[in-house]
Amino acid sequence: MPDLHVNGAKLYYETFGSGPLLLLIPGADGRGAVFHDTAKYLSIHFTVACWDRRGFSQSLLIGAQDFADRLSVDADDACALIQHLSDQPAFVFGTSSGAIVAMQLLIRHPECVRALVAHEPPAFALLPEEYRAKAAGLVEHIYSLYRAKGVQAAMEVFSGGLSAGEDGVRMRYCMDTTRGDEIRANSMYWFEFELRQYTSAALDVEVIVAEKEKYIPAAGATSGDGPGVGPIALLAGKVGKEVVRLPGGHISYMVEPEIFADALWVLFEKVIKS
Repeated sequence: MPDLHVNGAKLYYETFGSGPLLLLIPGADGRGAVFHDTAKYLSIHFTVACWDRRGFSQSLLIGAQDFADRLSVDADDACALIQHLSDQPAFVFGTSSGAIVAMQLLIRHPECVRALVAHEPPAFALLPEEYRAKAAGLVEHIYSLYRAKGVQAAMEVFSGGLSAGEDGVRMRYCMDTTRGDEIRANSMYWFEFELRQYTSAALDVEVIVAEKEKYIPAAGATSGDGPGVGPIALLAGKVGKEVVRLPGGHISYMVEPEIFADALWVLFEKVIKS
């Protein structure tokens, strides 16, 4: 199986199809496999790369780690993978905390990005003070639940804040620790090392504004204006763009992969033809 050795880790990835590179960045689940169904539909247009982010599933940690700034490390890993797979800038799609990674990639390595769709990033540090304080309190509550009562109790609150209905059920299933050791390890790793750090990350909005031609803010059509949409709506205003509404909700790439892939292709096709 393909992997890429980078500083402090071995990154596991899979590719589908041929054409310009499209990198898909997962959120809390951390596994590239969550995109496989969508990737198969997108593979008629792109070489689609799905990867396990550092520390999740088959992307193993090797040696000392910078846990104080994992977000920048994730962004550097994304750039290294793009440069490993292509000699051209890549199309990028990131969702949830993976969208925060995608934005940090654009900030730190704009030369690696041709166009980027940031889908519902819970970047609560970008919100106005009143809402930021409320979000930070909720995040601390969720983390405390995780430490006191475990992953499932914490996921009930976290997923309920981002998505209701079928999406919420599927999110909880993805991080259901009874499904096996891999899911248990991934879930605990995310709660311990990402939940608080990524949602509170101080992103350099000025760089995103400077790179706004590459930046496409997106949210689910059924996500309304809830907590998962507030940060991306704010960023859309900063770059002078409307929030693109993709089909479904927070994880529609899993629930309706063909429909979601078609809509994502429409966005990127406009870039290709421009």
